[in-house]
Amino acid sequence: MHLGIDISKRYFDATLRTDTDETKHCQFENNATGIQSLLAWLRQHGVTQLHVCMEATNTYWEAVAEALHGAGYTVSVVNPARIKGFAMSQMRRNKNDKLDSDVIATFCAKMTPAPWTPPSASERKLRSLVRHRDGLQKTLTQQKNRLANAHDQEVTASLQKVIETLQAEIAQLEKRIDHLISADAQQQKAVTLICSINGVGRRTARQVLAEMPDLAHYPSATAAAADVGLTPAHHDSGETVHRRPHLSKQGKTGMRRILYWPAIVAIKHNPIVAALAHRLKQRHKPKKVIIVAAMRKLMHLIYGVLKNQTPFDPYYHSRSRPVT
Repeated sequence: MHLGIDISKRYFDATLRTDTDETKHCQFENNATGIQSLLAWLRQHGVTQLHVCMEATNTYWEAVAEALHGAGYTVSVVNPARIKGFAMSQMRRNKNDKLDSDVIATFCAKMTPAPWTPPSASERKLRSLVRHRDGLQKTLTQQKNRLANAHDQEVTASLQKVIETLQAEIAQLEKRIDHLISADAQQQKAVTLICSINGVGRRTARQVLAEMPDLAHYPSATAAAADVGLTPAHHDSGETVHRRPHLSKQGKTGMRRILYWPAIVAIKHNPIVAALAHRLKQRHKPKKVIIVAAMRKLMHLIYGVLKNQTPFDPYYHSRSRPVT
């Protein structure tokens, strides 16, 4: 049996497609009570073996996915762009939550997406702390900008107190994150491996580990870059339609934001990325194209060190070539 779930902040629609191709639909609240009602609904229909599929929409899917995985069902969490493309291929013209859940169930039955593995308690905690720290850093920058334009003495004093509080809280979070990583040998090694890449610092390594703890389990570096949205999208047809390739942007927006500044640093200090940037510059590629290519190369390098469990070596390929 296959279950498709179309999920939002408050509700989720579930369509169960049986082995005889019958469909059953129900809507649930996206909370603990609704999730328990879903599990009871599945038991009522005699479901024992089940493949569940849902879209990676914000963080709304996480509690549902973890509950279903904990109940012993196979769960797949896929990029919404895959579902959209599948729906177009099926000539689906109408769209609502019930129909969307049916499309997802059909996609699950026909495409058999890879199973999802929930993060460990340590990985979940790291992601929460890193995201909270990044959110406070964003707020800190906003308050500093306000302080720079403040002319009232009372407002200035208030902003300074807010900034000091934020700085102290961020410092505490930094210590908490470092302590959490040092207590987990696997995470500590992963951070060390990522930091071995020229241009990638400890903060970036922690962010990558928080957002993509399963990075080493991707089938390839290209697949990882595609999931982040760093692969080019081409639009060519026949002899007349030749549009300029552009960034797909169909993936993890947060990861693209994380890799932007490290890519700029790597263009100057990482031999492999610098060589790539030089080749593109010689071909008169725009600066934006060069930066995106550097981001993609960094993604490949991060995947490589985690997959092979070896530190970054910028001269690996030159040394591995046979001497003639």
